[in-house]
Amino acid sequence: MSVSKKDVIVNIEASGVIPVFYHADMDVLLRVLSICYQCGLRVFEFMQQRDNKGLRFFEHLAERLDEFPGLTLGVVTVLDAAMTEQYIAAGAHYIASPFLRKDMGLVCGKDRVIWMPGCATFIEIEEAEQLGATAINVLPGNVLGVDFIAAVKKQHRSLHLIPSGITDFKEKELIRWFEVGILALKVSTQVFTKEDISAKDWSKIEKNLTELLRNIKKAQSILNLTT
Repeated sequence: MSVSKKDVIVNIEASGVIPVFYHADMDVLLRVLSICYQCGLRVFEFMQQRDNKGLRFFEHLAERLDEFPGLTLGVVTVLDAAMTEQYIAAGAHYIASPFLRKDMGLVCGKDRVIWMPGCATFIEIEEAEQLGATAINVLPGNVLGVDFIAAVKKQHRSLHLIPSGITDFKEKELIRWFEVGILALKVSTQVFTKEDISAKDWSKIEKNLTELLRNIKKAQSILNLTT
């Protein structure tokens, strides 16, 4: 099912967070996706694996999207143009990568799919925007920091910035990030810890995710970013 670029951005902004996850057990992968959906998230980012199994898993998720109405399904750690084409054909609503590659941007542009390149400098961000990117993975967001985001937003107001690597989810800290204009933040092992996944402690994962979302909504409300 195709999803417009606008709808992708709207879903990400409404969620405030992009969960990033992969597991070699499809049942575990689906369980985590279900928890995210039940908690109110309408975006999920599949972490691509460097083998055909990863693509098959993603195809299976895409085939079951009818079970998750309104869900935006993206894929991250996409590494080249060929892989980009494969995941778009499999149903990816957006493509995210850990670096900036022009050929990937061209494929996404041709297929009218949002491209989120990974950028770590002002120069990379400027080049990404020139190549048609409207959303940027700021990597590593926790190292570059709030001031970097603020400086980028001053020069590129229309860009949607999505930092990763943030580990402090206290309300006060989240306010700092959303105040400088991030679209959302990415989380993976911070919420889906190896220990909890191994123990299949679904209630703990749901509790951690619910607490994070509560703090994000509080931060957005304080900043009048939600209605």
